[in-house]
Amino acid sequence: MINDPAGAAQRHSAHARVLLVADWTVDPHDVVAEACRQHSRRWNTAFGVLVPAWLHGLDWAGDPHGSVPCARRQLVAIQELAAAAGLPVESAAVGDPEPVTAIYDATRDWPADEVLIFARARHFALRPLDLEHRARRSSGLPVRRVATAASGGQARRSWARRPSGHCVTNPALV
Repeated sequence: MINDPAGAAQRHSAHARVLLVADWTVDPHDVVAEACRQHSRRWNTAFGVLVPAWLHGLDWAGDPHGSVPCARRQLVAIQELAAAAGLPVESAAVGDPEPVTAIYDATRDWPADEVLIFARARHFALRPLDLEHRARRSSGLPVRRVATAASGGQARRSWARRPSGHCVTNPALV
């Protein structure tokens, strides 16, 4: 007799849907590398990619759409790297500047089973108020933060950030 608690074998054979939420300031290679690790664990994993148009620091006081070109650039970079790695990306979008709202919206449009957040570490994140916990409460899904490197400074390609904090804008992506 095989012990199958609550249909575990059926869940493992089902199509898993993982939403990758990437800050536009992180290295897109880190995002795709983690997606590859997830895919190698569960071959029938499909991915959604969300890049919130995150407004960092004093950007909140300026143009509320100022980070959209940066988010678009990051989304294109992740999609290109994922395609090169053979990862199935079913959904890709630039989201709201507030990441929890972006995650909520994305999971309504593309129902996910799990959320992986790729964002810069916060030095003073209070546990019930940090992004991971707020996203978990909002979406009702398992949420995990993945450690990443910022793309600024030692960026590998053209998605490098300018000293002002925003990416180098490519007019073709705006």
